[in-house]
Amino acid sequence: MDMNNTFNFDWSLFRRDVRTDVRNCALYMFFFYGVYFLATIIVMAVGMFSSPAASDMLSDMVAAMSQGSGDPSAIDVQGYTDDLAGQSDNVLGIASMVAIAAGGMVFLIPRKRRYFTDIALPAVERMTPKIFIVLVVVMQCIQLLTGLLSNFIDSLLPEGLSIQETYADAMDTLNSPLGIVYVVLVGPIFEELIFRGAIMGSLRRYGENFAIIFSALFFAFYHMLFLQIPFAFLMGLLFGYVATRWSLKAAIVLHIINNGLSTLMTSVDNENALVVYGLVMICCSIATLVMAIKWQTQLQLRVSAGAAYYARTYANGFSSIAFWIFVVAMTGFGLLQLLFPATI
Repeated sequence: MDMNNTFNFDWSLFRRDVRTDVRNCALYMFFFYGVYFLATIIVMAVGMFSSPAASDMLSDMVAAMSQGSGDPSAIDVQGYTDDLAGQSDNVLGIASMVAIAAGGMVFLIPRKRRYFTDIALPAVERMTPKIFIVLVVVMQCIQLLTGLLSNFIDSLLPEGLSIQETYADAMDTLNSPLGIVYVVLVGPIFEELIFRGAIMGSLRRYGENFAIIFSALFFAFYHMLFLQIPFAFLMGLLFGYVATRWSLKAAIVLHIINNGLSTLMTSVDNENALVVYGLVMICCSIATLVMAIKWQTQLQLRVSAGAAYYARTYANGFSSIAFWIFVVAMTGFGLLQLLFPATI
């Protein structure tokens, strides 16, 4: 039997399709950031200028000018600045929610049919309490591994540079009630819809492993911060696998739990509590290693089942110039945050 006649497949078309879909995901991410930052600026401007502190400061400035004094010292600029700074945290939380929703919906709307007919299929397996606990344990192992990695990298950096301090400074900007709602609830929901929904759904036809890996890469560099890139990549692999096996809803729930635990522990000042949490992560890491050894054969079978459908799929995916421009751009922005944390 002549396989070339019975299965006439256009490999050049396939290579173009892989590269095109990866490119489209990268271009979307640039467009997403454009919409995200524009929405953030608009909401922040409206929120700040409509605040009582801004209105009072503007009224005092107009009054001073109308009286002909024009004396800046007559206006309590520092007091108004402190009031605005206190209000800006909650305004930033609102702006972040609006921005990620606006950026996310831009991608979900044109891909609505593919999104709802692909990634949102019924779960392949039933989520049980045992599986859920195992997944939470694995998340804590990833937390510990990336924490140790960041400590090691910090030890190699020149004095005054720290990826952990850069991350802490970035998180402080969302240290408000509405900022916490964004980090713990709104952010995870839309990030899963974008990365495990739209992006992974658009790449899934080339193989589940390929879709999971590339969606995890986009998810990792989307975070930009050096501390979050390896952590987000590993979490992206986990969330992607969960979405393909136990549905997108399960990935959203795990993402919310992960962000909730991280937010809770970063706000804890009790040293004993942090030590206990560290011991818990060590135990979870040991348990993860034991489970990986015990279930090695099953894991290998599942990885094989999700292999790419055609040869050179990964090579074609990684040949996308737009993908590498996205990686370099996000890495560069992360480097700027590390070098100039006060200005970025």
